Amino acid sequence: MKSQREGRDLYQMSDEQLILAIERGERDKFGLLVESYQRRIYRFLRNMGLDHDEAADITQNTFILAYKNLGSIQRNKCFRSWLFTIAANQARNYFRKRSRQRQVPLDDLGPLAVDENQSLPVERGQLRERLEALLDRLPLKQRQVVVMRVFEQLPFDEVALACGLGLSNAKVTYHRAMKKLAGWLGPSLSEIS
Repeated sequence: MKSQREGRDLYQMSDEQLILAIERGERDKFGLLVESYQRRIYRFLRNMGLDHDEAADITQNTFILAYKNLGSIQRNKCFRSWLFTIAANQARNYFRKRSRQRQVPLDDLGPLAVDENQSLPVERGQLRERLEALLDRLPLKQRQVVVMRVFEQLPFDEVALACGLGLSNAKVTYHRAMKKLAGWLGPSLSEIS
């Protein structure tokens, strides 16, 4: 029977320590990695444009693949980046298999920045909904970079690793995507952050 102290120590273990413990045969510790990252991976996939069921399925597949391939992770690579790489690849494969992507015509989005009667910025929630709809219009690679950087707040080096890009390419991809979004949203883009 584990003491309370041992239970607390498990939650204070780093990803690397957990991976080493799993490799030594303590397979049950993989559940701690799942608990730590499951919501973030799911949110990342939802922000990529997947619905609840699609994101839940791909989240599960991501952890299954991670578990099966845990021994192949390079020691110098961050587990979080590796896991997001798996999730991004799974999403990319899913989008390839899906014959059509959902796209919302720009005309259907209506006015983006101001209410004509009041000349006030739209509510933050409405703006975020419109931004999410516009994210679906970005090419997949740009969408992945923006979602990882903005929604998941990953540093550019981890975004680059997860997307299979060089650091400078990840930054350029991000800035090009943000430029597109800024053009579509107009002055209301600064209200998002």
